Amino acid sequence: MYMIAAAAVLAIIIVAMIIRPEKVGTLNSPLVGMPSEARAQSFVSAKYPELKTEDKIFGSATALLKIFVYEDYTNIYSAKLAETLDRIRVESDDKVAIVIRPYFKNSPLASQAQAAVDCAGEQNKWIEMRALLFAQTSNKQLNAGNFSSYAEQIGLNDGDFTACLTKSQKSVKIEQLVQEAETYTVQGAPTVFAGEEMILGARPYDDFTDSNGDKIEGLKTVVVRLIK
Repeated sequence: MYMIAAAAVLAIIIVAMIIRPEKVGTLNSPLVGMPSEARAQSFVSAKYPELKTEDKIFGSATALLKIFVYEDYTNIYSAKLAETLDRIRVESDDKVAIVIRPYFKNSPLASQAQAAVDCAGEQNKWIEMRALLFAQTSNKQLNAGNFSSYAEQIGLNDGDFTACLTKSQKSVKIEQLVQEAETYTVQGAPTVFAGEEMILGARPYDDFTDSNGDKIEGLKTVVVRLIK
């Protein structure tokens, strides 16, 4: 019993060393009216992702600010955040690039959805597939049996797409990316890295006031602050 308790304490200490909660305004509060899984929190991370040649990216690799987003195509909050980030990117005058990476746990549907985006990417249409999957998720219509239909809707070669989905190397690569995300202390989707800040949850575009009356920076304000 004592050994178990000691191990638990040690685990807490290790986590505290990896993630150092630090307020930027008061960014530790949950979003108004949203459940705990959509909490918007911000931390200073001890380790930060770096751009890779194989990354999916909106914008230029030389942009002043690169925002890394760990998302799950089956997650409604990832879909909401994608809309916010699209708006920010359009308004940023090429100063912001959005880097897309996967994160999910124990979800065959999420794994298949990620593979669908990757395979669409082999035909230069990952952006279209990503948008379509998020639209399906937002409408609560994403279905594992419909991936061939999704491929047809965006004009993919069905044979090549289907063959790609069955490649074992594809699932291995996805799993490696998910495991890598955890080295940055990612624990759920969506998670955003912007500058030295790690933001948990679907942070909205505009500033807002939480249930405690604290004013919280919206994602637009965070971006403007970081690119000044």
